[in-house]
Amino acid sequence: MVVIASTIADLAPVNCELQLESGRNIKYVATRNANPKTHVGEELPIMRKNSHHTDWEGVNSLCQAIDQIVEIEMESDFFDGKSVLEIGFSTGLPSVYAFESGANEVALHTFTKTAMEVFCKPTLKRNNIPNNQTKFSFGSLEEMKKCLGGKKFDIILAPDLLNRSETEFELLHDIIDEALSFDGICLFSCSSYYTKVDGSLDAFLSLVKRRREFDAIERWSSPKTDIIQKKVVALIRSVF
Repeated sequence: MVVIASTIADLAPVNCELQLESGRNIKYVATRNANPKTHVGEELPIMRKNSHHTDWEGVNSLCQAIDQIVEIEMESDFFDGKSVLEIGFSTGLPSVYAFESGANEVALHTFTKTAMEVFCKPTLKRNNIPNNQTKFSFGSLEEMKKCLGGKKFDIILAPDLLNRSETEFELLHDIIDEALSFDGICLFSCSSYYTKVDGSLDAFLSLVKRRREFDAIERWSSPKTDIIQKKVVALIRSVF
C-alpha cells in the first residue's frame, strides 16, 4: 500500500518553477521531480543524467536558448506580436516564455491528450495566458499536420524534436515547411543521437541540406566532453 500511495503521489501534477540564467522564472505544472532541474545551470549526478528525466534536458536547453536571445543578446522584441507554435516534447514552458515576452498567440501540440489536459493546459492557465490566445491539439505527426491546416507561424519552438524514428523525418520536415512563415524561425533542441530510437541530428541535417528549404544554424551546444551532446539549432528559410 505504501508503494502504491507513493506512486500515485509521484504521478500527481504539482506546481514547479524553472529559473533561467538571466534570473527569469517559468512557472509550470508537471509530475513531482519530472524535471530534475530547478535552475538550468545546476549539474546533475551521472545516474540522474541517464534516467528518464533526460527528456526534460531538451526543454531546459531550449528555454535557456530563447532566454539568451531575449535577455543576453538584447533582442527584446524577438517575440513581439508573433504567432508561436510549440511541438516536439511539448510542456508549455517555451510557450509561456514566448507569451510573457510579447507573443500574440501560441499553439501547442502534444502527442497525448493526457499531457495536454493534465500538464500543458494547467501550465498556461497558471501563467494567466488567455484562452482566446491559445490553441491546443494532440496526436501523431499526421494528426498534427491536419490540425495545423496550413496555418503559418512566425516562430516554432520544438524541444527534443528528433527523439523519434528517422523514418518520420521527411514528414517532420514537411510540417515545419508548411507551418513556418516565409521570414520565420524554427528553434529546436535535440541530442546528437538517441539510444532508444535511430533518429539523430546528423541524419536530420542531411535531410535539411538535401531538401534545400532551410539553412541550419547551431545556436548552442553542451560541452564536447558530454557522452551525448545536447544542441539547439535554428532553421531559417534558405535564400538560394
